[in-house]
Amino acid sequence: MNAHVLTYPALQRRLISARRSRALFLSRTTQHVRSRDVRVELLRAAVALAALAMWCVSVVLIAG
Repeated sequence: MNAHVLTYPALQRRLISARRSRALFLSRTTQHVRSRDVRVELLRAAVALAALAMWCVSVVLIAG
């Protein structure tokens, strides 16, 4: 077999060592989410709660 051919275990070892050598919070490895306004987050939470309430009502109506 050619010395440059990668087998699956060799590829796994290479990927694991690459992950260990990186710093945990490098900008290229983490996702940066821009901060949102508190009102936007409250609106999103209210919409999620309303959707959950509608789902619960529909389950009760289907079961009843």
